[in-house]
Amino acid sequence: MKRLLALTLSLALAGCSQFARQPAPPQGFNPASAAQLHSWQAEGRIGIRMASESHSANLDWWQQQDEYRIALTGPLGQGGLRIEGDNTGVSLRQSGDDQVYRASSPEALMQKLLGWHLPLSQARFWIRGLADPKFPSTPLADPAIGFTQAGWRVEYMRFSTQAGQTLPEKLRLQHEDLRLTVILSRWET
Repeated sequence: MKRLLALTLSLALAGCSQFARQPAPPQGFNPASAAQLHSWQAEGRIGIRMASESHSANLDWWQQQDEYRIALTGPLGQGGLRIEGDNTGVSLRQSGDDQVYRASSPEALMQKLLGWHLPLSQARFWIRGLADPKFPSTPLADPAIGFTQAGWRVEYMRFSTQAGQTLPEKLRLQHEDLRLTVILSRWET
């Protein structure tokens, strides 16, 4: 009887570890409210670090339902690229290049032209502090706040209250040897 009780208790405790609690989001962050943001603009900086290279740029992301414009510019507005798209396709224009590159998905276009990609389809959720509800995600281990989704680790380092609600201010996205750090200085809703 003692063996059966010990076995049952150890199985119960092992089962509990499978359901480790997800770290609590910061006070004031309301996922339901963030999910309702379909039109917004965020400005800040992005750091891009690959195996042997690193770059930084200013970031201006405008989202209106499924339509988006993302501008990345270098220091003092020099260089950069502009990505525009919606459900029907995407275009990319690099500074100093008159050619407009087009594709059906932003991921394929960025990979082809830049050698790396950010899954913009999911990132429009990630930037608001949410996992994309269309794909499975796994919470990060405590004390980190975030999740893994689509092969990316999404970690929230800091939140701030802007535009009347608490939203991410600093997040880190990592996929293999590519790491992006986004610091958002302004939100508009």
